[in-house]
Amino acid sequence: MDLIGHLRYFVAVAEHRHFGRAASALGVTQPPVSQGLRRLERHLGLQLIERTREGAVLTADGSALLPRARLIVDDAARFLGDARHRQGSLQGLKWGCVPQLDDELIARCTFGILRAVTPRPDHSVIPVTAGSAHLISEVRSGAIHLAVVQFPSDTEGLDAGPIITVPRSVVLPAEHPAADAASPRLKMLDGLRLVTVPRDHNPPTHDLLIDSLRRRGLDPEVGVASTHREVAAAVASGSCFGFATTGAPEHTGTVHKRMLPDETALRLRIVSTPGIDLSEPVHAIDRELLRGRR
Repeated sequence: MDLIGHLRYFVAVAEHRHFGRAASALGVTQPPVSQGLRRLERHLGLQLIERTREGAVLTADGSALLPRARLIVDDAARFLGDARHRQGSLQGLKWGCVPQLDDELIARCTFGILRAVTPRPDHSVIPVTAGSAHLISEVRSGAIHLAVVQFPSDTEGLDAGPIITVPRSVVLPAEHPAADAASPRLKMLDGLRLVTVPRDHNPPTHDLLIDSLRRRGLDPEVGVASTHREVAAAVASGSCFGFATTGAPEHTGTVHKRMLPDETALRLRIVSTPGIDLSEPVHAIDRELLRGRR
C-alpha cells in the first residue's frame, strides 16, 4: 500500500471536507481519492471520514489522527525536496565564479554543467558572479551549490579541489607606448592606474598581487573594476591598465599583452558543500578552466 499517497488523500479530504474538491486540489480524479481513503481505513481498521450528502466529516478517530497524518505528509514533501536540492534540481543548480573570468569562459562552464549533470536540473543552471569571500559564504550557507574562487582563500569546512592556474594578459591603452613594444617592461606602466577587483573580494590575493608588482618596481595607484567589461572601459580612457583572461576580447582602445605570466595569472579552486555528490558539475567546470589555460 502507498501509505504516503493514501495519507495525502486523507489530509486533503479532511481539509476540503469534500471528495471532489480534494481531488481537484490534488490534480487527480475523484475515484482514486475515494478508493485510496477506503484502503487506508481498511488497513488501519478505523473509519476516518464519514461520508454524508453534504460532503465529508471527520470522525473522532480521524480528528485524532489528522495532525500526525499532516506531519507525515509534510515530512515526506520536505524529504523529496531535500533530495532534489542535493542533486541540484529543485530550483536549478546554482554555481558561482569570480568576476575576473571572461564571459565566454563562464558560458562554457555553465553549458558544460548543463550537459554533464544527469538528470538535468529541473529549471536551469544559474551562474552567480561575486568575490571569493562572498561566494565561500554562500556555499557554506547552502545558497549556492559550488563556486570557483581564488587561491588562497579560507575554504575551511568545504570540499576544495586542486589549484588551477588560468593565465591572464595585461590590458593596456591602445595608444600607450607599451602597447606597441615587442617586449614591454613593467616599468613602462609607471603612471597608469591599476584597475582590479575590490580588495574585500579576497584580501589575500589582492595583497599578493600588489606585493608582486612592487617587487618588480611598480607601485601603482589602485582603482576598482571587477568584470572584463569594466576593465576594458577604464583602460580605454588611456589612464589605466588591468588584466584579462585569455578568452576575453580586445575592445576598442585596448590591447592585450602577455607580461609577467606568473604574477598576473589567476589561481583558482572549485569549492563545494561536503556530503553532496557534485562530481559531475565539478568535473565539467574543471575541464573548461583547464581549456582556458590554452
